[in-house]
Amino acid sequence: MRSCWSCVILELNMNRGVPRLSRQYAATLRRYLVRQQEAFLQQAYELGRKAIASGLGVLDMARIHQQALESCLSRARSAEKIAGALRAAEIFFTESLSPFEAAHRGFRGANLELRQVNQALQRRNAQLAALSRDLRNLSSQVLHVQEEERKHISRELHDEVGQALTVLNTNLGMLQRNGTVDSALLKKKIANTQMLLAQTMKTVHRFARELRPAMLDELGLLPALRSCLKNFSERTGLHVRFAASPEAEHLNDDQKTAVYRVAQESLTNVAKHARASRVTVSIRKLSRGLQVEIKDNGKAFKVDRWLSGKGGKRLGLLGMCERVRLVNGRFAVKSRPGQGTTVSMEIPFKAGSTEVAARTSQRPKTSRTDHLAKRENECNFFNCPVL
Repeated sequence: MRSCWSCVILELNMNRGVPRLSRQYAATLRRYLVRQQEAFLQQAYELGRKAIASGLGVLDMARIHQQALESCLSRARSAEKIAGALRAAEIFFTESLSPFEAAHRGFRGANLELRQVNQALQRRNAQLAALSRDLRNLSSQVLHVQEEERKHISRELHDEVGQALTVLNTNLGMLQRNGTVDSALLKKKIANTQMLLAQTMKTVHRFARELRPAMLDELGLLPALRSCLKNFSERTGLHVRFAASPEAEHLNDDQKTAVYRVAQESLTNVAKHARASRVTVSIRKLSRGLQVEIKDNGKAFKVDRWLSGKGGKRLGLLGMCERVRLVNGRFAVKSRPGQGTTVSMEIPFKAGSTEVAARTSQRPKTSRTDHLAKRENECNFFNCPVL
């Protein structure tokens, strides 16, 4: 009800303004027809702006112009004067409509910008929806992989460590029951026990290295990567080249972990799917960070199709991408037939990382650390197998 009354009041105010605007328009047009000066055309432009402000349209202005023109032409006597008045009136009317044209262009430009903004919002919403879907899939698959990893560790501990400890217990029990044992048999049992202990320790170390490499925390990123690549080359027989900048040690702990895990997952994918014969791992210093690349010469795959697929196949790529994103880095995968696959990431240096690295380098080091630091300076670029 209130809105209806508001419309009525607005219409009354508009109707009241029309006669006054009509009188001003007719008077100005009459003066322009007598003395065709630029000042009157400027007044016609201002009258058009007033019409827009009063809520009048082009048809309203045409009606006002027609009435004013009829009033002016009623005093003309000759056909020549009427023709001249019509030409001048056309110019005057065109000038009064100029504000309407400007307003129309403004509305058209605003409409175009609004349409572009809506399209950009639609694209962003689609990207956010895809990202949300990927994160949900990643979360559910991570839980599944964690459970599978626990089952694997449990089975390995039971089959390898558990059996070895059972044999050790059996040997010790036999030695305890037999007080007098032949020295040759005793040496054989002790040697067998020592071998089982060494195998058990090696298995436990392998589990610990797979869960969290101690070398990454104790010696740094480059020695940990070097050890990982050495084990990978020995296990798969692939030729591995490693080129690294010492600036990699300026990364913080989270960034080092991300680089190590992405390299580890990439190597696992190479061994499982690529059928490659050569792998290159490089770490280069950029102006504000590091670029890490893992490149193989194996068979290619369609990255978009792989990422858009479902199931556990895409978990590796999504997991790597999420690890890099969590340290404010950028992640990319390129794969072309005949050129293999390249996994690359850019990790930015955080503020103060250079100063922290400088302070760390000033701390006293043990002799083994001195040896490793010297060896790293000498072996920034080398070919695996790693010595």
